[in-house]
Amino acid sequence: MRLSQAVASEDESDRTSDLPPIFSGEDDASGTSSASESEPDSGDALSDDDPSDDDSILDDEEWQELPAEHYLQEAECLDVSRLRQKRYSPRTQEKLDETREYWNQFCRGGKYDPIERFHWLSDSEETVRFLKALFSWRCDRRRGKNGRRTAGMKYKSSLETFWKWWHLVYKAEVGHGLSKDTIVKVLDVLAIVAKEKKLKLGRRPKATMYIEDVAEFARVLLSTTEMTFLCGWLRIQLLLFCQLAAITGSRPGALLNLRYRDLILTLVRNPEGGRPRLFIYLTPEFTKTFLGEKEQNTFPIPEIIFDPSLVLSPHVFLLGMLFRLQAFKRFSTDGMVVDCPENLYNLGVLDGLGQQELKLKEEILDRFVFCQAVREADGIRIVVEEQLTDGALRYRMKRGGEITGFEQVTKPYGLRYGAAKAFNDSPDVTNEVQNVMLQHASINTFVKHYSVGIHVDAQAIVRGLPAQKQLMRFAASMSRSIDPRRPYKLDDTSCVNEVPRVRVLQEHVRRRKQIRDEKKRAYETAKGELLQRFGSNFRRAADELPRAGRQAQKHVKTCEKQSKKANQRYQRAQREFRNEWQRQRNRLVRENLERYKNEQPVIDSERQLSGKLVDEEVMCALERTGYMTPQHMLLIDTILTMPGSTVEKEYQRRISAINAVIAFCDVEEGSPTRRPNVSQKRRADNTPPSTPPPKRQEPCAVVEHETELQSAISSVCVKSPDERPTICFLCVSNSKLPTIERFRKHTTPGSLSRHFVDKHVKRFPKDMRLTCNICNKELEHKKHVMNHAQTVHGIVSRRPLAALGPI
Repeated sequence: MRLSQAVASEDESDRTSDLPPIFSGEDDASGTSSASESEPDSGDALSDDDPSDDDSILDDEEWQELPAEHYLQEAECLDVSRLRQKRYSPRTQEKLDETREYWNQFCRGGKYDPIERFHWLSDSEETVRFLKALFSWRCDRRRGKNGRRTAGMKYKSSLETFWKWWHLVYKAEVGHGLSKDTIVKVLDVLAIVAKEKKLKLGRRPKATMYIEDVAEFARVLLSTTEMTFLCGWLRIQLLLFCQLAAITGSRPGALLNLRYRDLILTLVRNPEGGRPRLFIYLTPEFTKTFLGEKEQNTFPIPEIIFDPSLVLSPHVFLLGMLFRLQAFKRFSTDGMVVDCPENLYNLGVLDGLGQQELKLKEEILDRFVFCQAVREADGIRIVVEEQLTDGALRYRMKRGGEITGFEQVTKPYGLRYGAAKAFNDSPDVTNEVQNVMLQHASINTFVKHYSVGIHVDAQAIVRGLPAQKQLMRFAASMSRSIDPRRPYKLDDTSCVNEVPRVRVLQEHVRRRKQIRDEKKRAYETAKGELLQRFGSNFRRAADELPRAGRQAQKHVKTCEKQSKKANQRYQRAQREFRNEWQRQRNRLVRENLERYKNEQPVIDSERQLSGKLVDEEVMCALERTGYMTPQHMLLIDTILTMPGSTVEKEYQRRISAINAVIAFCDVEEGSPTRRPNVSQKRRADNTPPSTPPPKRQEPCAVVEHETELQSAISSVCVKSPDERPTICFLCVSNSKLPTIERFRKHTTPGSLSRHFVDKHVKRFPKDMRLTCNICNKELEHKKHVMNHAQTVHGIVSRRPLAALGPI
């Protein structure tokens, strides 16, 4: 004890000696120090009664602390019964609410109270019978939320999933689940109901997209004109999504939530020498948060030099998007900064350092990587504040899979299945690492839900022969089913109108329209007679009008009410007809696909045996059709080029591709082109079609383009009030539009007026802001836009103000 005290005092003396005089209390004059210790200064000394003691420094912090009673009262508001529900994600809670709504509808149909019926359930036979009725009712449901028609259940697994959701709702309401004996009986009931309703056994087939499938799918997304986007940015980010999902195996929801703060771009020193490699560190947020937040994974994605195909390189597309947004942080105002790919690839790693991080601007960190684009009066604007919706992503991938020719439906989750399969097949990834990468609790999750089918050469293994791995991999991939001739659309939609149900609804719409027009004419006639007899006095109160005026006013109100009701019925009939028409069209498409699947292989086999060339029809279906902008053609050619022969040429290849992405982001793509009928196409050559090179603009073509632009600009600026042009001044001044859309000449001035109002005015709010690039004038209101269009550019609209949208 004494030793420890001595050591402590010695340490204290050492620490005190090291302190400066202001902290140690020592002075240059020894007498002064002793005097100050024995007799402190009366001005500095504080008595015990002085309220301003040393503890007053913490008064501001202590003043913010609340007493314990405040927190006890706050805890009284906690609803303990809903604690378990708070653990679910929003989408899971939405599914639980949907299941509860089904339960409520069933109980109300049976004249039971839903809450009381939850507590009535027990381990009795009546409970099992009641649940059997619930499951049978659910299988026969054809109307969902808000009366919308649903496809119903087709698989037994869907019924089992509904039972699991219902059991979660039951446990959340009652506080405990059903007993094990009752659950066993319920499972037997599910089998009985599935047999009665003729549900398919097994699960809905899952499509696994291997990297070869992703490459073909991305190539089609890059080059197709059968599916166009509002602007090139949306096409680029869809390709980036497919690349990142195929590499990381992240859930689609986690990638859609990706923000720029979740990305770190770093140049890492290459241990083998040479240029540093660009790394993307990707940290998607985990979406399933039941029982707490999960540990986030950071995926390092290095740049692959001499990449065989840049269509699978996320670095090219991500850098193109970042340079388009000018997202890299900069301090210099007159020097060189990271604002183009040439400057980025000129950077290196300083001596003594292992990396050179590329910082992004603070204002963009909370913006979405996968965002939306909206059309405004003067062009397209990329809205990085709004997240790309899951529905838009699923539709684009499904449509892209149809154009590619996949038999299976292409879904975002198929990319995760393919990545998980690749992780499992790799000898470098153990089960533990795979569970971390996929955020699984155990390998059983992969075995039960991700490992779809047997993809090994069992025959070679049993016979001791070399396994045909590449052949088996292709046989198990989606690319095996590619057939670009697959009829995913109806060539002639007039056949839908011949369906009896559609014809009945069409006649119903016609009658409703006739009644609506009659009621509208009756209302307008009654209102005109009232106005003619009493003038503007008919708007006065009813007691101020004579008896005849009151009767006429009442008659007008009755006619108005009947007119509104007839219009509502007409709108409802029109909506039912439109929905039924789409359902019948989809039914015919499904029948065509099923017929094609069963008959086309036989037709192809017989035609091959008869000596007819089937390959030519297939290659014709793969040919590029439709108009492409020069930026789009340049993008295709730079992305699909072969690797460079040297390192310098390889980096120049990547720089050219990034610049092509930057230029393509703002391009408006225009309308999609329909796939032409194969039988009407010319015969294909023996050589497969290749991607045509971009049309280089010769000097004479550039001069001709400038001349056309000057002529168009001069034609949209009128010199007299009676002059009426046929070219839209906003389209001419928008350099992002395709040339054919930019210089489009409308048939008549009236056609131009309709185009101007419908595309540039009607759909926007009254406080719309617009810049006329021809006149360099800011227009801050819809009225200003209309006045400027009429006085300066000769576009006159005779539509009433109500037909111009909000004004």
